[in-house]
Amino acid sequence: MILKDFSDFLKQNEEKPSVSLLYVWLKLKIESPAKTNVDKILQKEIYIAKNKTGNFLFIGKSPSGRNLIQSLYNFALSFEQQKMSRWVHNQKANNFKDC
Repeated sequence: MILKDFSDFLKQNEEKPSVSLLYVWLKLKIESPAKTNVDKILQKEIYIAKNKTGNFLFIGKSPSGRNLIQSLYNFALSFEQQKMSRWVHNQKANNFKDC
């Protein structure tokens, strides 16, 4: 259910890097009032810390929260690899002739 929601967000914003979108999606879900069970789970499991320079850090509140962050990060990486794989598959051999 969480991965489905994140996947839908990635599909809507395919032109941007997936790992950057993970940051945007998590920040959006955690800082806004919970509307769905996904929002509630993310807010329960993940904490956003902000340092003096304005950078954000996502921290799992429990071992399951840390696993959730790791799983979302791995999913973002695999989504990025899938986009690259599709791009390479759609290229013709002549496009790589001059490389």
